Amino acid sequence: MTRQFPEIDPQEPTIVQTDVELAIARDGIDWEAGDVLTLPEGVRMKIVNENDAEARTDFFVKFPPGYVEPEHTHEGAHASLVLEGRMLVDGRELTPGDYYYGQNVPHGPMEYPDGCTMFASFVGGDVAHEEQ
Repeated sequence: MTRQFPEIDPQEPTIVQTDVELAIARDGIDWEAGDVLTLPEGVRMKIVNENDAEARTDFFVKFPPGYVEPEHTHEGAHASLVLEGRMLVDGRELTPGDYYYGQNVPHGPMEYPDGCTMFASFVGGDVAHEEQ
């Protein structure tokens, strides 16, 4: 079976939503201050989905070059995928395509020597970070 998809101008930001699907072109959402994460200044984010019933927030996050995310905890757990740049965690280097998981136990610091863009999904609580 072949599906027919509508033609969409690739320069046009696109958001498509049905009862069970949500598709968003990343370039169609503006970067905003990452204040909701309660991290030191410089972090930018694009929230793409918040689901209160699942206590889940999905977003893109961008760390500037030289940024150090302090050791912290937060409610729930998060899964993150490096999209651009690199991230250093406990002496290990993560690059595009690498995965990181953290939960409500102290983790970090995490370093972003060249800057880093990631996709993250928080589940089970607030995304706010509490420094240790």
